[in-house]
Amino acid sequence: MNFVFISPHFPKHYWNFCDRLHKNGVNVLGIGDCPYDALDKRLKDSLTEYYFVPDLSDYDQMYRAVAYFAFKHGKIDWIESNNEFWLEQDARLRTDFHVTTGYQYENIASIKNKSAMKEFYAKAGVPTARLHKITDIEAARKFIAVVDYPVIVKPDVGVGACDTFKLENDADLQEFFAKNLPVPYVMEEFITGDICSYDAIIDADSKPLLESMTVWPPSVMDIVLKQLDLSYYTAAHAPVELKGVGRATVKAFGVKSRFVHLEFFPPDQGQGGLGGCRGFCRARSQYAPCGRLYAGYD
Repeated sequence: MNFVFISPHFPKHYWNFCDRLHKNGVNVLGIGDCPYDALDKRLKDSLTEYYFVPDLSDYDQMYRAVAYFAFKHGKIDWIESNNEFWLEQDARLRTDFHVTTGYQYENIASIKNKSAMKEFYAKAGVPTARLHKITDIEAARKFIAVVDYPVIVKPDVGVGACDTFKLENDADLQEFFAKNLPVPYVMEEFITGDICSYDAIIDADSKPLLESMTVWPPSVMDIVLKQLDLSYYTAAHAPVELKGVGRATVKAFGVKSRFVHLEFFPPDQGQGGLGGCRGFCRARSQYAPCGRLYAGYD
């Protein structure tokens, strides 16, 4: 089996994935922007071969790296990174090299675009925070007239709480539109509460092999926007209700053979029965998801 592992050196502890793959007889073919001599020795020992790329965002360089591995080692069976930032590029490489063990480029929007996720959460029976795809200020005001201030605006495609704004009043709204931001944004009603996550390893039949729950008090968005210290804990057991919501969401998105990270609000928080969810959604079991699905290696 030929497994192309993108950016195996970052974060640092991801060498463990390569190590376990190697110990199970897999050819681990690394592509990274770290010079080979600077790699951790444990990672070097786990790699069959390594291809240095100065800029991982340069698709031509990435394509050439995978093509080289395919020419030298034969058919590529897996292409994965351990970083949410590269999910779309991973999918594009899989599509171009006919690797069918992960998301393809034509369907990656379902786990990258916040607006596109709503359909799949609905399929899972998971109500979501109301969303408006931002076009102009008057359309935004009509949406706010329904949900009221405050509202959250964020890139339709984005990682974590980066470039996210909380708008408290019309002056904030006008200031936001004056920025003329270059990427599509969405606006959602604001819901308060701590975040808990459903984290799982999903097998080839979309069934969980391992499930856990992590809790962030305060939420990740508050940590980023208010520059707070990061704190979180993993619970000894994931509640039955959370498992039910997580499994239904995994099935709706068609996730197979990978790790998932879904964020929800607990049932005793939030507004209007939604639970406390910032961007992911909430399920009828009273848990509410909160912004995006990360179906990758984490």
